[in-house]
Amino acid sequence: MSEKSSLIDVYKRYGFNLASTTENDESLVFTLKTGYFDNAEIIKLNPNASVDDLFKDLSAAGYACSVRTATTLEKAEEELFNGFFSVKTTRHRLADEYKKFASSLVRSYGEKAKYEYIKAPYHINGKEGQKTAPEEILSRIEEDRPILFLIEAAAGFGKTCTAQEISQLLVTSTGKLPLYAELSRNRQARIFRYILLDEIDRTFPLLSSKLVQTEIKNGRISVILDGFDELLRKGEDGEEFDNKEPMLETISELLTGKAKIIITTRRTILFDGDEFHQWLESHANDFSVVRIRIQEPKINDWLPYERIEPLRNSGLDLDAIANPVLLSYLRCIDDELFRQTSNNPEGIVQSYFEYMLDRERERQDLRMTIKIQEDVLRRIAEDMIAYGYTAEDRDYIIKTILEKCSKEIESARNQYSSSDKPTREEIANKLASHALFDRSSTESEKIGFVNDFSLGNYVAENIISDSSWLGDDLRFIEPAVKSYVPRTQSSREILFNGLKGSLPYIETVARIEISTDLMGNLPDDLRNDSVDDLDLSLVDIGSRKIKSFQFSDSTFKKCRFIKSGLEDVTFINCRFFDCEVVDDGSIGSIYILGGTSSPEIISQLSNLPSELSAPSAPDHERLIEKSIIKRFWPAGDPLDQKPSRPIYKPMKYLCQPMDGFNSLELYAGIERVVKAGILTEMSRSNLISLNIENINKAYDIFREAE
Repeated sequence: MSEKSSLIDVYKRYGFNLASTTENDESLVFTLKTGYFDNAEIIKLNPNASVDDLFKDLSAAGYACSVRTATTLEKAEEELFNGFFSVKTTRHRLADEYKKFASSLVRSYGEKAKYEYIKAPYHINGKEGQKTAPEEILSRIEEDRPILFLIEAAAGFGKTCTAQEISQLLVTSTGKLPLYAELSRNRQARIFRYILLDEIDRTFPLLSSKLVQTEIKNGRISVILDGFDELLRKGEDGEEFDNKEPMLETISELLTGKAKIIITTRRTILFDGDEFHQWLESHANDFSVVRIRIQEPKINDWLPYERIEPLRNSGLDLDAIANPVLLSYLRCIDDELFRQTSNNPEGIVQSYFEYMLDRERERQDLRMTIKIQEDVLRRIAEDMIAYGYTAEDRDYIIKTILEKCSKEIESARNQYSSSDKPTREEIANKLASHALFDRSSTESEKIGFVNDFSLGNYVAENIISDSSWLGDDLRFIEPAVKSYVPRTQSSREILFNGLKGSLPYIETVARIEISTDLMGNLPDDLRNDSVDDLDLSLVDIGSRKIKSFQFSDSTFKKCRFIKSGLEDVTFINCRFFDCEVVDDGSIGSIYILGGTSSPEIISQLSNLPSELSAPSAPDHERLIEKSIIKRFWPAGDPLDQKPSRPIYKPMKYLCQPMDGFNSLELYAGIERVVKAGILTEMSRSNLISLNIENINKAYDIFREAE
C-alpha cells in the first residue's frame, strides 16, 4: 500500500472523509463534522504546493481550516492521536486523579503525612524480582508485541496502589495513555465486554469505542483492569472455567499488534487452574504473558530504624504487622502517638481504628461514639456480604444507613442542641463520607471501604458475632483473615472458629492459607487433593496427618516436616529453605520429585517403598510409559490413530498415581518420554503435550507394552 493510501486510511480511521485531491496529487483535503462545527484539514504531500486559494474557498464555505505538511505516516498518526485524545489535557487530568488517590491514602494521618509507593517483594514468572512491579511493566511497555501482564496479590497487599503507580508512570514517563478501569466500581453490566465498553466511553466520551480499541492494539493506550477478581461473583470462582472464558477471549481479542493489558487480581483458582494454562497455550503464538506475584511487605521498606527498634524492644512480632495499612499508620502518625502505640504492641490494630474513628468526630463534627460508629460500619459490611458487593452508589449506602441504623442516628442527633440538630439524612450523609469509606477517583458516586484491611475488620466482626455464619466468597473471607493476622493468638482463634463451618466449601489453597495465617498450622483434612504455588513459613508439615496429597511448585521456609504424619505425600519441583525433618518413623511413601533444598534435607525427607529400591525391568518401564502417553488421547479416540485434538497436561496431574504406578515411577517415566521427544514441555505454562512429529515412537511403546 502506498504512503498516500495509508495516510487516507489513517484519517478515515479518525472519522475524516476524503473531500478532494488536488491536481498532480500535491495535497489532500479531509473534512470532519463534529457537532455544530465543520472542520477541514489540508495535507500538503508536496511541501512546495500552494494551497492559499483552497484554504480561502474552504473557509468561505464555513469550514475551520488547518494546513499540515505530510511528513511520515507515523508522525501523522501521532498528531491525530494527540489531537483527538487531547493527550496533554488527559495527562493533566490523570495526574490530578493520581494526586487525589495518593492524598486519600494518607490524609487521615494529618497534613504532614506524605504518600510514597513502597517497593514490595515480588516474583516475576517464578523468579525473584529486582525492580518494582510497576518498573517491570514499564520496561516492557515499548516492546513491539502484545503482552498480558497478570499481577496477583492477597487482599490489601497493594494491587490498587500498583495499578495506580503504573498509570502514573505511563503518564509521566512514556508517550502512552492509560485506560484505567476499577472493576469493583462497575456492577451494573454483567457481561465483561460491556463493562470494558463502559470504561472506554467513560474515559474517552467523545470518541468511538472502535477508535479507542484500535489505538489499544496500536500500543498507544495501555489497558489497566484493576480488581479482575471482582467480576468473579459468589458461586462463580470455582471450576466452571467455561463461564470465565468469554472474559478472557474478550481480552485476547484486544491483544494484537502492540497491545498491553495489565490485570490486577487476588489469587484465584481461575488463574491457577489447568484450563487457564491450556487457554494460554492456545494463544501461545498470539501474545506473551508476564506473571507477577506481590509478596508480603518487608518492614524495613516501610519504617525507619528509629521506629522499628522501639517496636522490636517492646516484644512485638514484627512479621505479624507486615500489613500495608498498619505499616502506613505506624509510618505516618506523629512521634507522640507512635510512642503511645509502641508501648502497647498488642493494641496496634485497635489503636489504628480508634484513631480513625476518633478523628472523624472532630473532622465532621460527628457526635457519635467510637462504639456506635463501629456498629454502623459493621452493618454496612453485613449488607455487603449479604448482597455480594464491595462498592455501591452513594445513594444506596445512605439508604442502607437510614434503614439499618436508625437508633444509632437518633442517638447521635440527641448530642446536638435543638438549634444545631442535624436531620437524619444529614447524619447519614456524614457517615457515608466517613474516612473509612472511600470514593473512587474515577467514579465519585461509588463508595466502598477505604481498604481491604478495614473491610476485613468489619466482616470479621460479623463472622464472630454470628455463630451460624456460613460463606464462601473469598472477597470477604480473605480480607477478614488478613485483618486478624496482626492480632493476638486468642483473637485469631476466635475468628478461625467462626470460619470453621465455611471451610469445607472453600478451595484447598484458601483453606491452607486461612489455617496457617490464623492458627499457624495446616488444616486437619488434607487428603486426596493437590495444591500449587504455596508459600509457607514456620509451619509444621505433618503435625496433622496428610494423606494422598501433592504439593507442586511450592516454597517452604523454616518449616518442620514430621514424617510420621505424611502418608503417600508427593512434592513436585518444590523449594525448601532452612527446613528440618523430624524422622519419628514413616508410615507411608514420601516422594520428592525435582526441586531444591538449602541445607540439603531431600534425602532425609524422602521415603520410598521398598519395592522401588531395585531398578525397574524394561517391560515394567514400557507399561509405565504407555500409561503416561495414552493420557494424551481424548476419551474414545483409538490409540492406533492420531489424537483428534491436542491435549495439555500439567506435571502434577501426570504424577498422580494411576494404573497401579506410584508418583515416583510416573515422574521417572515422564522424564524418559520427554527425553525421547515423545512428549514436549511448554516453556510458557509448564504444560506437557504430545509431540505429533514423534508419534511413531509412541506407537512403538504401545506395541512393546502389549
